[in-house]
Amino acid sequence: MIADMKKLLLFGNNKEKSSLIKVLHKMGCVEVSIAEKLEKTSYIQDEKTLNEYTSKLTQLDFCFSFLKNIKREAESLAKAKKIEYTPFKIGGMLTPRPELTFDEFEKSYELTDEVFSKIEILEKLNIERINLKAEVQKSKSLLSQLEAYRKVDVAFSKIKDTKHVSIMLGTINPSKLQDLSKLEELGAHVEVCQNANNVALAVFVLKEKYDEVSQLLSEMDFSNCSFNFSEVPIDLIKEKENYIKQLNEREIEIIKEAIALESIIPNARRLYDYYTLEAKKKEMETRTASTQTSYFLEAWVPSDKADELDQRLNDSSLILSYILRDPIEGEIVPTYVIGNQITTPYQSVTNMFSAPAYKEIDPNPFVTFFFFLFFGMMLSDAGYGLILTVLGIVVLACSKPKMHQSSLIKIVLMGGISTILWGIAFGSYFGVSASDLSETFGFKVWCWFNPVEEPIKLMFLSVGMGLFQMLFGIGIHVYDLIKQKKIMEGISNTCWFFLIIGIALFALSTSLGASIFKNGTPSWLKTVGIVVILVGVLLLLLAGTFGKVGAKKVTGALGNLYEVINFFSDLMSYTRIFGLGLATAVIGMVFNEISAVIMGLVPIKAIGILAAIVILLIGHIFNVAINALGAYVHNSRLQFVEFFGKFYTGGGTIFKPLGSEIKYYDIKPQEVNK
Repeated sequence: MIADMKKLLLFGNNKEKSSLIKVLHKMGCVEVSIAEKLEKTSYIQDEKTLNEYTSKLTQLDFCFSFLKNIKREAESLAKAKKIEYTPFKIGGMLTPRPELTFDEFEKSYELTDEVFSKIEILEKLNIERINLKAEVQKSKSLLSQLEAYRKVDVAFSKIKDTKHVSIMLGTINPSKLQDLSKLEELGAHVEVCQNANNVALAVFVLKEKYDEVSQLLSEMDFSNCSFNFSEVPIDLIKEKENYIKQLNEREIEIIKEAIALESIIPNARRLYDYYTLEAKKKEMETRTASTQTSYFLEAWVPSDKADELDQRLNDSSLILSYILRDPIEGEIVPTYVIGNQITTPYQSVTNMFSAPAYKEIDPNPFVTFFFFLFFGMMLSDAGYGLILTVLGIVVLACSKPKMHQSSLIKIVLMGGISTILWGIAFGSYFGVSASDLSETFGFKVWCWFNPVEEPIKLMFLSVGMGLFQMLFGIGIHVYDLIKQKKIMEGISNTCWFFLIIGIALFALSTSLGASIFKNGTPSWLKTVGIVVILVGVLLLLLAGTFGKVGAKKVTGALGNLYEVINFFSDLMSYTRIFGLGLATAVIGMVFNEISAVIMGLVPIKAIGILAAIVILLIGHIFNVAINALGAYVHNSRLQFVEFFGKFYTGGGTIFKPLGSEIKYYDIKPQEVNK
């Protein structure tokens, strides 16, 4: 249900603006909108404070990211037994979000100095670590260049030309070694220092032959040595290796120092929520139209909270003048959908497409029903449904989320229940059919029909379910039009009911109806079917004329006939239910067959059973995971395209009251509503 909204129009004293925003935050159900700019008013922005909050949030983001990376590296070092590390328990996906009273949350700023002083330490450690990594990379690069000269036993600085001889030191491509004889032919003396991957040359040549030797060396990809160190290469290599070792040891120390500060995360998260809301409050203040002494504020509140807001404002000591009124035509009203434990999770599905517009029919109850219905048909195995149901129950029991949280887990849980029901109907239990179970256990396991044995029946069932959903959506649209007093337009949109009924009657008048009627097909069925189809066509033509003038009414009417093709094209989309349902069953059966074959082929029975169990576990986990994902995605598509296309407009803006931005903590409801 989409809640009725009230608009708050309020004038107050500029000095009390922050206090008013605090009152609205404590209410937890008020969204401040951009106020109309009145005469002699302006939007005042406290850029300094807002930038301060943004800076703090950036630092906190750095803290989380840095410690997350450090934790990963500390775990790796601990596994390698280079350090001792016991992870600080913060709480994961299954841990309930911690709760604070409103007053406790407001006092979170008291943690600022302690947390940010430690974040400054982390920032310094991070800068040092970045510099260390750069220095290590630089030293490794130098080492890789020095490696070629490891066997050179003279300091680089001592390798100099004499009066008559030039000395060239450098490296060549190992594939060019066979060309060294050409150097000797020119009278050059060559000393070769070859390692596993490098070849260093020291070429001694008379100066009058320098140019010729230099040209030949160039052809051999000779790279001249640019080093002028006073140390012998091997000593320099050892020095750099020790230096890199020291740098790596220091990096480990940095990791140990940083991970020791991991315990600040809970308080850092609390501050993150606090400054997020403080920044939001400042943003709300900038939405008010202000003069030098007063301000004008506009906000939205659900109608059922309007009296409470009125009472809060009356009881406050603030100097205010305000009214609460109904929305007027043309105003953009945020959409607040009130759901229950069953329908609320499916709001996330609807919102992926678009939030409903204010006063539009709430599609979530219908999405809940059809999503639940189709999910089980697509997965179609009671064993898989049991896995999803148990998984959902365990996660929800451990995390204890609020009604608006963990929507995906709740959808998976309800999808698991639907899958169990359809799995029983189709007689499928981890890919084992009901007939096989009956033979194994000696009693009949109930089954409506087996999709693998009767795929056509599943296809007709899928298309039939799709036809029901599409007509249901059209029915909602007809109801909405009549509610808006567009009677004729509403009646014209019933054309699809006439067309479908007419086609069904006409089909029954043919040989298809012979098996239904014992005394033969009634002769009037064909006539009635044709008449009903013609009524449907006339209504379809009429539906195309609305919103058109003049000759466009004719083209609109005739063009609307094309909708018949679109309708049946949409209907065929529901065969994806058939495809996914059949695929799940077949893949499950295939893994069962493979495990049985492997178990029979392995001569040692125990090993064969173990191999079969591994194949079954991997196969069925893969099957349930990939097909559950497929069921979610394709189910969503059926809602968005085939169902919503019949009645849903969307385009609404979601109601986001001040205080809803909290990410890590919850404020206790009893404190908010006190």
